[in-house]
Amino acid sequence: MSPLSQRRGNASLAGRLCRGGVILSVSIFISGCAMSAGFYRNVDADLTAGQYARAADVVRENKAKFGKNSSVLYNLEMGLLLHYAGNYAESTRHFAAGEREMDELYTKSISKITGSFVINDNELPYQGEDFEKVYVNLFMALNYAELGKTEDALVEARKVDLKLNEYSREYGGKNSFRQDAFIRYVMGVLYEADGDINNAFISYHQAYEGYKAYDSLYSTACPSFLKSSLVRTAGELGFSDRLERYQDEFGIDYSRSDGAKGNLLIIVYSGKGPIKEEFKLRVSIPDTSGVVHSFVVAVPKFQARQKGTTSYRVSISGSGGEIREMTQVGENVNRIAEKDLDDRLSLIYLKAGGRALLKFLAAEKLKEEAKKKTNGSYLSNLLSSTLIDAAYDASEQADLRTWRTLPHDIQIEQVLLPAGTYSVEVDASDGTQLMAERVDISAGQVIVKLIPDLK
Repeated sequence: MSPLSQRRGNASLAGRLCRGGVILSVSIFISGCAMSAGFYRNVDADLTAGQYARAADVVRENKAKFGKNSSVLYNLEMGLLLHYAGNYAESTRHFAAGEREMDELYTKSISKITGSFVINDNELPYQGEDFEKVYVNLFMALNYAELGKTEDALVEARKVDLKLNEYSREYGGKNSFRQDAFIRYVMGVLYEADGDINNAFISYHQAYEGYKAYDSLYSTACPSFLKSSLVRTAGELGFSDRLERYQDEFGIDYSRSDGAKGNLLIIVYSGKGPIKEEFKLRVSIPDTSGVVHSFVVAVPKFQARQKGTTSYRVSISGSGGEIREMTQVGENVNRIAEKDLDDRLSLIYLKAGGRALLKFLAAEKLKEEAKKKTNGSYLSNLLSSTLIDAAYDASEQADLRTWRTLPHDIQIEQVLLPAGTYSVEVDASDGTQLMAERVDISAGQVIVKLIPDLK
């Protein structure tokens, strides 16, 4: 065969392989393109500017881009953006819709899930990460708490425990996110305001034990006001042994209250939560005939978005003087997301590896067929196998869908105050004033202020 004929033959083969690669990418390899997320740039910009209602409008206008496989994600994003915007009733409706669908997907037969071995995970309905399923109830609890619906808030908070217990059983107790210390602390505040000191003490104790785990797993220490709450409720209940233990451990003395007080709970959503990025494991080895053999596996990893060391000063002034306190981190969402995904990496690798193996075998079969048509030409084999691997590589995509509007962390401050009217200000360390309001507090009342700062 002349060099010209050889080149024409190679070109013809390349054309056939290109066409074959396209067919394979649609039929055998199914690329499963992820949801287009270009509009999230506008959402992020609105979050930075504090335009939460406008960000919700952007997501609503782009609902069609979520598609049927990401309808859970649409409701999570809408629920949280409306929560930030202060539209708590509408927020709860979206969260409830998202939770219903997540529950339905969770109970689907395993036969439905095994289909992901032969298609891209983006082709499957998104049912949320474990921590996302939990946070739906956490935010619904805070919606109800802000609206003064204590019993509804406690119902949602208890669901957090139920879900975490279920997931822990699935992992044989080897997962990291087995309890949510922050929501247990909030439960304690709600119980105490409702006069149920015994359940308040239990919740505070559970929160304290949870923060011990948080400290080692997520570098989130127990807030100082939780320690004060433990001392206070142990003293009020007459639990002398526990009181003595906590006073010694915390260095806090118990003093009996001189009257019923109200409770001001400041919660700040700080920074932007993590996003998923694709991590590909790729091995390519050419053999002596020029055929390249490649194996590719794509998995998701959480990537933190840059966040400075933002802190917040809470200033409260009234007839009794002025109180100034700094918020403390109650929930490091970024670290919890990373660890939660790491806990199921073995399952992710198993699914991705099985799917990639089937694609690899299909690619190898096509290479063998192409090799027969090249009469052993090294360059032709190299070209054909490279084109086939390009289609294989493009088809292997990690599922990067995630709840993008979550905060980086949740910071809190709790202050007990005598009944009265107070001027309350919350200022960020960058000089931004996030809140300046007059607040009326009654004895036995919980006032919850939810403040987003998603810069």
